[in-house]
Amino acid sequence: MSSIRQRLVAIILMVTIVSLLSLVIVSYAALHSMEKNKTEAALKMSLKQMTEHMDEAYYSMVRITQQMKESGFIGGLLVDYMSQKNAFYIYKTKRKLSDELINVSFPNSSVNFAGYYDPLNGNCLFDENLMIPGYDLFDAPELVTAAGDNLRGLSESKTKKSNGMVISMLGQDNFQNRQLYTYVEMNVNIDEYLEQNSDLTNNDIVPIDLLQLDTTQKIRYSSNNDFKPGEIFNLDSFDSEKMYSGMKNGYFIVAKRSEIGYINVFAVQEKFYRKEIYQWKNRIFLILFISIIMLYLSVLMIYRLIYRPLQLFGQEIEQAGQGNLEEADYELGIIEFDQLLKQFSNMKGQIRQLLTDVEEEEKKRSKTEVEKLMYKINPHFLLNTLNSVHWMAQINKQKDIGDFLSSLIFLLSYNLGKQDRIATFRTELEFLRKYIKLQRMRYDFEVDLQVEEGDYLDQPTIRLLLQPLVENALRHGLGETGKIFLYLFKDVKRGYIVITIKDNGKGLNVEQLERLNRPFQYKSDGSVENDGVGLRYVRSMLESFYEGRAFLTINSELGKGTKVTLLLPLEGNYD
Repeated sequence: MSSIRQRLVAIILMVTIVSLLSLVIVSYAALHSMEKNKTEAALKMSLKQMTEHMDEAYYSMVRITQQMKESGFIGGLLVDYMSQKNAFYIYKTKRKLSDELINVSFPNSSVNFAGYYDPLNGNCLFDENLMIPGYDLFDAPELVTAAGDNLRGLSESKTKKSNGMVISMLGQDNFQNRQLYTYVEMNVNIDEYLEQNSDLTNNDIVPIDLLQLDTTQKIRYSSNNDFKPGEIFNLDSFDSEKMYSGMKNGYFIVAKRSEIGYINVFAVQEKFYRKEIYQWKNRIFLILFISIIMLYLSVLMIYRLIYRPLQLFGQEIEQAGQGNLEEADYELGIIEFDQLLKQFSNMKGQIRQLLTDVEEEEKKRSKTEVEKLMYKINPHFLLNTLNSVHWMAQINKQKDIGDFLSSLIFLLSYNLGKQDRIATFRTELEFLRKYIKLQRMRYDFEVDLQVEEGDYLDQPTIRLLLQPLVENALRHGLGETGKIFLYLFKDVKRGYIVITIKDNGKGLNVEQLERLNRPFQYKSDGSVENDGVGLRYVRSMLESFYEGRAFLTINSELGKGTKVTLLLPLEGNYD
C-alpha cells in the first residue's frame, strides 16, 4: 500500500522521465541523422569533385604522353633530333622540340613539367635546370599501370617552380634504340577541397585527412600517421556511384573509386565527426538537471495544492466515521475542494436526518409487528371456533352443516398455509372443488371441469391460482345462474400447462376489462378499486413465481361471457 503522495510523485516522475527520454531519443536521432547527412553529403561532394579533377588531369597527361611517345608528333621530333649530325639542324630541332613541349602544356595551366628523362645520365633532357637538386622521379607512389605508363599518386613536385602536391605520369619508350622515360607532372590543389569541408561543425576547423589507394586498396599516400603507406585499407563494396561511407578505426571514412581504378579517401576523426552530438549531450544533461529541479518544485507545489486538502478531507471522513456529524465550514481557496467539502457537509446533514427517520420508522415497524400478530391471532381463533361448531354439528347429526363446515375449514386451513405447504396443480384442483361445493350451496350454476390426468399435476405452482379466477367469473360475469367451463391439460409440444376458464354470463365492457388489467393494488376501504382484485392478484403472483415466463389473457364480450386463458411453463419431461 502506498500513499497518494507517493503515487503522485511516482506518476509525475514516470511521466517526466518518459517525456524527457522521448525528447532525448527523438532529438538525438534527428540530430544524428541531420549531422550525418550534412557531413557525409559535403564530404562526398568534395571528394567526388577532387577525384573528377584528378581524372581529368590524368587524361590530360595521357594525351600529352601520347604525343611524346616515338609514334607521336613530339616523339617524332625527338627521333629526328637524335638522328641529326649537323650542328645547325640539331640546334634548330632542339628549339622546335622545346617549343612543342611548351605548346603541348600551354592549354592546361596545371601542367608543371613535360619532358624526357634519360636513366643513363640521371637527368632530364633540355630542361634540367627546371628540376630540383637530387630529384627522383620514381619515388612518387604508383597507382595504376597501363600499357607501360605508370600513373603516379600525390607527391612533392620535382620542379623548382612548384612546392605543392602534384600527380604525375611516367612512361617508358625506345627512341632510336635508346630507352627514355616520358614524364608529365601536374599541380593538384587538394587544399581547395579540404578547406571546403573545414566548417562542417559550427564553423570550427575540422582536420580532414586524405588517402590514396591503388587498385588493390593498398595505401599509397596518407596525410595521417594512423594510416601507413603500404598497408591494405580493405574497404567494403562500393555503391552504384562508386562511393563508400562508414566508420573505420575511429574515423568516419568517405571513399571514391575513380574511373581509372585508384581510390581517393577522406578520413575524419570520430570526435570531430560527432562534435555536435557531444555538444548536444552536454546541453541535454544540463536540461535534465534543470528538469529534475523543476520536477521537485512542481511536486512540492502539488503536495501543498492537493495533498493537504485531501488530508483535511480524510480527517473529516474519519470524524464522521466516529459519529461526529457536525457541519464544518472550510475555505481552502480551491473551488473543487471547497465544493467537495460543502457536499460532504451536506451529506452529513442528510445522514443525521436519515438516522432520525430510521429511528421513527423503527418505532412504526414495531407497532406494525404487533398489529400483524393480532391479525394472525384472529384467523386462528376463527378456525378453532369453526372446528368446535363442526364438532357440535356432527354430534347433533346436522350432516349438511357439517359438510359445509368441513369444506370451509379446509379452505381456511389451505388459505392460512396449514394444509399442503407446497401448492401444486393437484392441491389447487382439490381446493377449487371444495370452493365450488360451497358456492353451489348458495348459487345455482353448473361446472364443467375437465382435467387431463398426469404427473404434471404434481408440479409446484402458486397458492390460490384457480379459486380467484372462478370467483371472478361468479361475481362479475356469471351471476346466480349459468355454467362455468374449466379445462386443464398439458401442451408438451409448446412446453406449457394450459388452463382455460370461461363462462356463458353477461360478459364485460371495455372499462371493466381495463380495470381488471391494472397493476395489483388492494385497498381495505371497500372502494371500487377492489373490483377484480383476485384476478390481478393471480397476475402479480404469476409474474413473481414464473419470472415472466407465464401468460394470462382475458377475452370478453358483452352478452357472450368471459374467457380467461393461462399458459404456465411445463417443468420436466412429462411425455
